[in-house]
Amino acid sequence: MKKRYIFIIIGILAVSFLSYCFFPVVFFQNKDLPWNIVLYDRNGILIADKATEFWYKKIIDLDLQSEFVKSLILIEDKNYYNHFWIDIISKIWALNSNFIYKKVVSGWSTITEQYIKNRFFINNKRTYLQKAREATLAFYYSLPYFPNTLSTFENREFTKKRVLSQYLQNAYFWNNLYWVWAAIEVYFWKDNLSDLNQEEIVLLITLLNNPSNNSIYDKNFSAYFEKVKRKLWYNFERKIDKLNKKQSFDNFPFATKDLYFWDEKLSIDANLSIFARKIVNETLEKLKQKNVTNAAVFAINPKTREIIIYEWSRDFYSREIDGQVNVIKSERQPWSTMKPFLYLMALENWAWINSMLLDVESEYNSFSEGKTYISNNYSLKEYWLVRLKNSLWNSLNNATVRLAFHLWLENVYNFYKDYWFDLKESPEYYGYSLVLWNPSIKLQDLVYSYSKLLDLKDKNKFLLYNILSDPDNRDISFWVNSILNTSIPQAVKTGTSSNFKDNVIISYHPDFVLWVWVWNNDNSSMIWVTGITWAWYIWHQIIEEAIRLGYIYDYNFDIPEGIEKKSYCLDLSCFRKEVNFDKDSINYYSRIADNVYDNRDLYEKLSDFEKQKLLDLWFYLK
Repeated sequence: MKKRYIFIIIGILAVSFLSYCFFPVVFFQNKDLPWNIVLYDRNGILIADKATEFWYKKIIDLDLQSEFVKSLILIEDKNYYNHFWIDIISKIWALNSNFIYKKVVSGWSTITEQYIKNRFFINNKRTYLQKAREATLAFYYSLPYFPNTLSTFENREFTKKRVLSQYLQNAYFWNNLYWVWAAIEVYFWKDNLSDLNQEEIVLLITLLNNPSNNSIYDKNFSAYFEKVKRKLWYNFERKIDKLNKKQSFDNFPFATKDLYFWDEKLSIDANLSIFARKIVNETLEKLKQKNVTNAAVFAINPKTREIIIYEWSRDFYSREIDGQVNVIKSERQPWSTMKPFLYLMALENWAWINSMLLDVESEYNSFSEGKTYISNNYSLKEYWLVRLKNSLWNSLNNATVRLAFHLWLENVYNFYKDYWFDLKESPEYYGYSLVLWNPSIKLQDLVYSYSKLLDLKDKNKFLLYNILSDPDNRDISFWVNSILNTSIPQAVKTGTSSNFKDNVIISYHPDFVLWVWVWNNDNSSMIWVTGITWAWYIWHQIIEEAIRLGYIYDYNFDIPEGIEKKSYCLDLSCFRKEVNFDKDSINYYSRIADNVYDNRDLYEKLSDFEKQKLLDLWFYLK
């Protein structure tokens, strides 16, 4: 009975010890590995090279035949290729030395045990129990290789090299540096192990054994340095008097924080992004006295959805403007930049670009008991009859809400959802402000929604693109010649919030979608300035630079089936004309230069009161 209890106790102790050993292996997370962020832009320009919270490490192919590796094995584990992962004889000598000196003077860990320590127990104290854990795991790590290890010397050498490489991936070289390649880059400005001289080899081996020293001239460090030098039979005059610390840099902290993957190339363009940042800061500096403090820029290639510019603030590190708040992924109200989708819906529902819309302040159902919704234009002016293309480009709110009313609000709501607008509430919750400003959506999603408008083989999207890219349609608010004209035309939509709290512009082209937002983080109003000194000036400069860099090409678009260039007579004598793309089945009857309008051109049904009002205002209806 006593023997049984003894075996049970031994079994319990053995299981407890093995559980204690394997606990860090079972629950090990790769995120705890040391690593660094090394990022290149789409053109191969290095844009970030910095330590993560788990410190600095770089990965390249390791030359295991280099003098450094051979010297390291000689100093750290000279029987490395001969023993079976644990050097029992050396451990006995180490225990004997510790007993004689009555303190721990040697642990004699093999390279495999050091790898185990660096990977799983980097912060653990050096104790006999800890050494036992490392030895147990080292033996465990040899088991997958055991058949090869026992068979031939060549197979054993192969498996030993694998473990050696893993060890050197986790070896610590002071200054938060892991892997020897990171150390030789930082300390000696070298890229290859074969380029190291004898002093540099000795320094690196000494660092491995003295990682906590503050100086390479500390007493313990210098003593070990001389010991390694003698053991390697090196004879050199010591010249290196200091080791540089790693100089981290991150030129694009916005992208690094939000977009990077380990050792991945980003699709952003460093030169274009730096240019955008420069224009943003120069513009905002000029507008400082007018309480214009922050801006964001986001650009993508709509064909691939690759991100080309990703700047969500003028200064990532500024607390004053909440620089680390990602406005690109924040939910904000998009204002008039939602309107093109409503007008596209109208084009798909039998409208054409010269359809006549009524632009007049009106009352609508607010879907709240006892309340009505009243529309009005930003300028508070009413235009009464206006062509669809002019209504869209000049953001006439009255005509827009009336259009949503005619198309039915619930249908508009579902149409927006089809274009990736994440509308979390019901149509009734938003009411008719849905088409003007109400919903809060991620601005990044807005950009991707615009990329869905670029199927220019679709006749309605082709018409929408031509409306938004034609300067003649901007006559009411921006005039024909404005900063919105670029050397290669863009389809553009602008938006400004009430009380001048936000100013936004978004453009789309088959090669490039660009979004620029100007605002204040404290939600205060900007003091009124002209549009060309807000987001639109920043946008214009970036577009022209993108054209210069070859991102945007000038195309002769194929005209879709069902579309043709049509001549539109502006007066009764047809002396003045304009030519537009429109649906080939359409005929125009109104003559807007003479205030003569035809009921066949009206997209909406008008009440008798509205018709009489138009006559009173000298709009003649036939």
